[in-house]
Amino acid sequence: MEWLALLPWLLMMAVLTGVGAPIAASIFGALPRKGAAFALPTALIPVAILVFWIGQITFGPHTVVLAVLLVGGLALLAARRGASPDWRGVAAMYGVFLVGFAIMVLFRSASPAITPAGGEQFLHFGLVNALERAPSLPPEDFWYAGEPLKYYYGTQMQVTSFSMLSGTPIRYGFNLGIATFYGVLVVVAYGLVGGIVAARGYSRRFGGAMGALFVAIAGPATTPIRLLTPYLPDGIREPIAEAAFGFAAARFHGGDLQAAIADLSQPMDWTWWYTRYVVPGTIQEVPLYSFVKGELHGHTLSTAYVLFAAALAYAYYRTPKEARLRRAGILLAGLGGVGGVFGFMNTWALPSAGGLAVLAVAAADPHPATLLPATVADRLQPWRDRPTDRARRVLDELWRLVLAGVVGALVILVGVVVASPFLVFGHVPTNDGLGFFPPRSPLGPFLVIYVSIIAIFATYVALRSWPVLSRYDRRSLAAGGLGLLLAVLGTILLLDFAVLAITGPLLLGAWLLLRSGRGDFLLVLLVAGVGLWLSYEVVHARIPAINQIRWNTAMKVSVQGWTLAAAGAGGVVAMILSRGRERVSASGGGETTDGSRDETGPWRSLGGPVARAVVVVALVTSLVFPVMVVGVELGGDVAEGNYEPTLDGLDDLEQWRPAQAEALDWLRDRQGTPTIVEAPGPSYQFTSSASVFTGLPTVIGWDHQAEYRSPADYDRRVEHVDRIYTANWETAVTYLEQYDVQYVYVSENERERYDEIRSFDQPGLSVAFENDAVTVYAVDQSAL
Repeated sequence: MEWLALLPWLLMMAVLTGVGAPIAASIFGALPRKGAAFALPTALIPVAILVFWIGQITFGPHTVVLAVLLVGGLALLAARRGASPDWRGVAAMYGVFLVGFAIMVLFRSASPAITPAGGEQFLHFGLVNALERAPSLPPEDFWYAGEPLKYYYGTQMQVTSFSMLSGTPIRYGFNLGIATFYGVLVVVAYGLVGGIVAARGYSRRFGGAMGALFVAIAGPATTPIRLLTPYLPDGIREPIAEAAFGFAAARFHGGDLQAAIADLSQPMDWTWWYTRYVVPGTIQEVPLYSFVKGELHGHTLSTAYVLFAAALAYAYYRTPKEARLRRAGILLAGLGGVGGVFGFMNTWALPSAGGLAVLAVAAADPHPATLLPATVADRLQPWRDRPTDRARRVLDELWRLVLAGVVGALVILVGVVVASPFLVFGHVPTNDGLGFFPPRSPLGPFLVIYVSIIAIFATYVALRSWPVLSRYDRRSLAAGGLGLLLAVLGTILLLDFAVLAITGPLLLGAWLLLRSGRGDFLLVLLVAGVGLWLSYEVVHARIPAINQIRWNTAMKVSVQGWTLAAAGAGGVVAMILSRGRERVSASGGGETTDGSRDETGPWRSLGGPVARAVVVVALVTSLVFPVMVVGVELGGDVAEGNYEPTLDGLDDLEQWRPAQAEALDWLRDRQGTPTIVEAPGPSYQFTSSASVFTGLPTVIGWDHQAEYRSPADYDRRVEHVDRIYTANWETAVTYLEQYDVQYVYVSENERERYDEIRSFDQPGLSVAFENDAVTVYAVDQSAL
């Protein structure tokens, strides 16, 4: 019967797709099928904003229904103003969403359990349960009773909203929410990359497929490099082994490199978990890795919206100069709105919305000043009517970047305003601000992860640059090459910044191509993605209680970088491999459908085969990771006949801890948000389970609270809870009253933590539930 939960859920997503279609057509009307691929996220973004704001007053199913109705009103207004969706395209793109949704349903149904080991499913499941109970937003912190939540909760709010709207129990909605955002990521990648390559005269379907593949399925080069390392010749094995296994060896094998190689290079024993431990002091993920982990982490599920923000940036890039208000609306209402959702969903992505605005405004043909009325715009273009000598062109380009930076700052400001109930009014976790110039990433480990994307980027820059470079004589080219080499060596030797030395020339070359009219929006995506990878080489968030200073920053930012760069790489691969009417390596230098020149003819004899060889190797390399993941997650169970799919996140709990499940079911049925007390315990173990599986606030939960608030606050509450279970009755009463505790939970966790648990056979307490494993005492505060 549980699979029937799919029907109302998918019907709900179909309705939201239909609601978003007219709005998407009004924004993306110049793109293939009038932006049908973006219909679903076009509805999800304003629904999330409205639920967030209305929820500050009242939250529940009525809030979600009202938000959908209001967005439906916007859709009707868009339709009356002439927005006419391509409904066949909308249906087809909903089919693409279903493909992505089904892929992740297969993964989640193989291991749907809500478990504490190795991830933060307990945190996120507790959040959706707490949100389901909350009368308004933010909810009371289920791991810090009596205080509002101090954590960005937009992802969990949306999954809870989907469950409410479709009538799906959270035990299923948790896993369906993960599959939903993965489906959105797939369809947005398909639509964005397909639209870009179609504008250059190539197959939209092939481009979309390559975009979705590289963004949502492909993985880092880490896996094939590690699997091949034992078979490499002696001369190159050692440096590659150090780059590929060095950090994992230090973290998991006591520094024994050979032990790490033996453990992590065996195909039959391979696991995807260790692929993010490559660059020292960081963890770096790609979307498939993050989704397979099965959490509701904002940095994971917001990747769909990061790419949707890129689609809005592309819509701006394609909008003509004359449509000034339309361009401004795309930036401020569109990218600003997405930035606002980032503000309470994944604050780490809010700067990315501004960064994409900067790149789009600076790269597009219309001058940034033309966003303003003509009288003001003329004054902000001082070099417009002067001779176009080189110096003035450089000044004009720098001025464009300055103005684009102002626009990006405005987009971020709009995002902050939209998310202000969370960002401005005190619900952001405690932090120590920004740190600068952390330890650099060694080049070897960086390339172990990203060499495929970097190779595709370099190939495309070379292909697009060659028509210009071929006009120069050999001496000039040799001098330029020598200068570039010296700059690279200087960056490595003087600045100790090898990653910048490799990626910097690509970023500069890509930008020059864009501004000379020889590039396209794929280069914007590649610049954005690689720029994000570079960002945490320079700046990082200073998070208390984390020794590896770039740990969180790298994890939250790297996956955004992959999402954007992989979209660009997918489009490049599609064009180089395409058998469409005009290849990247074809001669002719004709006009493409977006008006830019394709002048790569001189590479036809050599560059074409070389480019195709590079992208084929990069493609194959990128597919090793997903093949291995499928083998680990699905292959063994299917081969052994043990594959018993389910979407029930509580199935594991009910199967292996039936007595606790019975107690938690009873506690879950309590009305409102009565405070409970349970023993604190180590994170990533089966602790704080009563609050997690019910959403009821407990006095203190996992030690995440030390990070969100302060170590002193966390330790103080731990001590108070310990005294409730072990101190004299007068002391226990003090803390039961202080935190207004309504239920005392006693299970095996409490018995393991405390050698002797006090007797709760006291005035004001009574046994409310009892079985072989758990006793729940009800507290009568008036009788204490």
